[in-house]
Amino acid sequence: MQPRDSKRAKPLPDPTLLEALDNDLLIRCASYLDADGLVRLGRASATFGTPQAGQQRSLANEVAHQLFRQSATDEERGCLPEHDGESDIGQYRALEQLREPLSFDELAGDGFSPQENRARVTHAPGNWSTAVSGHAMRGGRHFVEFTITYEDQYSTYVHLGVIRPVSLTNDSDLEADWRGNVNPIYVSSCRKPQLSEKLRSQRTAKWGDSEVHCCGYYCFGGRCEGTDWDTKVTYSEWHGHEGLDGSGTIGLLLDLDEGTLSVFKNNRRLGVMKDGGLSGEYCWFVSVYSPCVISMSKSRVPN
Repeated sequence: MQPRDSKRAKPLPDPTLLEALDNDLLIRCASYLDADGLVRLGRASATFGTPQAGQQRSLANEVAHQLFRQSATDEERGCLPEHDGESDIGQYRALEQLREPLSFDELAGDGFSPQENRARVTHAPGNWSTAVSGHAMRGGRHFVEFTITYEDQYSTYVHLGVIRPVSLTNDSDLEADWRGNVNPIYVSSCRKPQLSEKLRSQRTAKWGDSEVHCCGYYCFGGRCEGTDWDTKVTYSEWHGHEGLDGSGTIGLLLDLDEGTLSVFKNNRRLGVMKDGGLSGEYCWFVSVYSPCVISMSKSRVPN
């Protein structure tokens, strides 16, 4: 047997060696990391994580700042207005997330089958269930397409729209709070006071001033429905509204510069469903009652 000491890991290099290297070289080496890698690097090394004398940023944040400045398009910059107190790494992480495919990251309710594809949900007959994307949209224009395949063309009970970046499951009980039906559009203080308070308690400064916390297109008839999770649950028709009778595709265009939400049916523009009032951060969501399969994907706005 070899002596135990011979199997010990080799000591790490002297951290003072990093200090002897040129900052430009350090930045170039670190530029191969993603945002999470830069966070770990900053935590592991004071050379990267602590601003040096006379410097505004740490080296890790400087890397993120340069990567964002060099790679973000004008359209992407418009989608990512900087939050107060947000680090350069935080904004670079938001850019990475903006470029990723959409996925349903939270499933709430008992109607969904296990996911084989994170961008698709399958719903069985039963109560309302809701699936929410984890990507928060904070500015600019965002277009998504929902492809819906119904098992029963006469049952088109589906909401598609935007919701604040909240959790529908943390600290909430399916039966006690949701009464078996998870549909955030139907939450108000008079209907479900405890749940209403739990959702509104998750509010942050990133929500902005708008009181429209959940807004969706109802496939059954095409009505616009929304709520502030307090006293207002609104139901309104809009110019050009149509329902989705049977399987098809619904596109939604969220314009956070104008505060509007527009609807496209099978690549045909129907009109502006929500004419103003949307601001702050939102995520895409679907609430489903009917037996169907729904897929979600980013796309370009149809001509």
